Amino acid sequence: MPSSQIKICLETGCRNAQTTKGYCRLHYLKNWKGLKSEAHKKAAERLNRYVEGIVKKYPDRYMEVIRKDLRGKKDFEPFLDDPAGEDVQGIMEDLGYTDDESIERLLNNLRINKEF
Repeated sequence: MPSSQIKICLETGCRNAQTTKGYCRLHYLKNWKGLKSEAHKKAAERLNRYVEGIVKKYPDRYMEVIRKDLRGKKDFEPFLDDPAGEDVQGIMEDLGYTDDESIERLLNNLRINKEF
């Protein structure tokens, strides 16, 4: 029977076991802000790829499709060059839009940039 190995914290010089995102509890808390910031940036990049894919596929009615997808919580993997396997709702939650009211506010404030 193979023995299970304990993974060590990614923090330099730390010899504690990993518990969360590759870090021990102490170093996860220390790096929490940076980890969240990185996750937020990735979510914004995924959302940008989603919007660009929609614009390419539906150039005449992309605003309508985006609004429908956000309200319907559909999977947008087909629009990504590098599919992450996540849905629009997951990305919106990562960006801070956690409830229907905040998403509705975002949809009501969407504007078309004529230079786009």
